[in-house]
Amino acid sequence: MRRAKNHARRQRGVRRLIASFALGGALLLGLGFALGRQTAPQPRPHAAAKVAVRRAPVKRRHAARPAPAVPRAIDAPIQASLKARLSAQHFSGTGIVIKHGRLVASVSMGLASVKRHLANREDTLYEIDSLQKSLTSGLVMQLLDAGKLTLTTPIGNYYPQFKQDPQLTVGALMRMQSGLRATASLVPHYRSDAQLVNAVASRLTFQRQYFGTWAYTPANYVLLAGIVEKITGRSYEALFKAAYPQRLHLTHTVMAYALKPGMNYASGYVLQGSQLYAQQQFTSLDQMHAELGTGQVYMSALDFYQAVRSLVRGRLLGASRDQVYHPGEHYCGGFYQDVPGFMRANGSGYGYISTMQLARDGQAAVILLGNVQGHRRADIIQVADQMRREFLQ
Repeated sequence: MRRAKNHARRQRGVRRLIASFALGGALLLGLGFALGRQTAPQPRPHAAAKVAVRRAPVKRRHAARPAPAVPRAIDAPIQASLKARLSAQHFSGTGIVIKHGRLVASVSMGLASVKRHLANREDTLYEIDSLQKSLTSGLVMQLLDAGKLTLTTPIGNYYPQFKQDPQLTVGALMRMQSGLRATASLVPHYRSDAQLVNAVASRLTFQRQYFGTWAYTPANYVLLAGIVEKITGRSYEALFKAAYPQRLHLTHTVMAYALKPGMNYASGYVLQGSQLYAQQQFTSLDQMHAELGTGQVYMSALDFYQAVRSLVRGRLLGASRDQVYHPGEHYCGGFYQDVPGFMRANGSGYGYISTMQLARDGQAAVILLGNVQGHRRADIIQVADQMRREFLQ
């Protein structure tokens, strides 16, 4: 009888312990969602009081190796020039320079997290914002190579409301010359990608007088993401992961809504006066999903370089490169293409700022990923332009 009573007590104790773990797990999960993008970089000494900064732990993964590798050959003059120019802009983030396929400069400054006292470093993940459009274009171009889509395919094949406008083609979306304009910019409550894309499409009107005229309208690329999903029957996330992190073995790339507190990512801030980290930006899950294909990915600078290099060098794409990457064209495939020998892209929002210049052969690049928004964007872009002109021409 005593053994039975003791056994019953032990059983009740086990049940209580399991219940407490379940409650703790639920609270931890809730905390993970609450933290979301709520970690961020902290001021350098000139902007705020000094804070003890520790390095984020490096997670060792045995299954995936970075590929293709980027050889490191730091060039002292290029390194010094990049550091001086970024310091002059009070830049917070990571900047890299690639020359002849080698990493010749890498500068990280500022903080990745005020709350965790983490410094920005080379493998820190940043919201790449509109740089993602080049990667979305890569998914579209894979369908071009597979013969499942053409640049002249009318988007009315996938969005019936545009059936009467056959000039609205995939190519028009890729060039942002569709003449589509949004009637509202509300962020719908996210239920699925299909629901989101339909909500975006329903708020677009075709203004014929603007057809063929370039206008930066991110909704063009949301529609492209929707077309890719409709053709493949797979989610954008699954396609993105298969094409980039999995195929290229990128270990510092994650969807915004999949961030976890322990990850080494930078939060976004907005500059206030001279305070780099005075105002942290918070983003809802609905906002993250609403950026489908246009700004919902966190990557390190080197991961982003390896992804776009694989696009232009043919590791991921075939003949579609010649159809989309046209020298002299203003914009197509997520890149501005008006700099001889190079393609450019910029991004900003949610407290982040980014810019990149990539040689058409993928062997040279300047990539700047920052986590404090509010500096003159033109000045940050100019830093990339100056580095390209001085060291990569």
